[in-house]
Amino acid sequence: MSEVRGVLETTILLNKNTCYYMKNGHCSLDLINDFSLIPGIKSSPSDLLYCPRLLRQMKARKKDRSNRTIKVVPCECGHAEVVSGLQKACIASQKGLQLCVEMDADKCEDLCPVCGRQMTFDEENAMNQGGARIMSVHAIIQQKEEEEPKK
Repeated sequence: MSEVRGVLETTILLNKNTCYYMKNGHCSLDLINDFSLIPGIKSSPSDLLYCPRLLRQMKARKKDRSNRTIKVVPCECGHAEVVSGLQKACIASQKGLQLCVEMDADKCEDLCPVCGRQMTFDEENAMNQGGARIMSVHAIIQQKEEEEPKK
């Protein structure tokens, strides 16, 4: 298995239910520096402490790549659409953290949500869906080496 490291242009689609910024206009990572939580308390993705807590977990487990893995679908426009780990991708982009990227090899989209809207000028759709935006993430992509057919 080989690894490719580099910067990947990804698109993420967050809305008021999945992002504190989209809900309140301020990123929780900019508001919260230090905090403590009672273990076992659950929070939703749009809560104030959700992203700071996720950032803490991502930093604490540097050797554990499973906590820093996102799943993407490649697009013909050259971007990759994040389908799993949206908040992780956003946090990593802002804080310069490396992410492990799993490609969904079975799918390939024509245009990502950002490029698709630019082509259709669908403003009403953009307002209802939330904030699709392009973010650069430092990616580690693991590639499985193909076995040669046996003769």
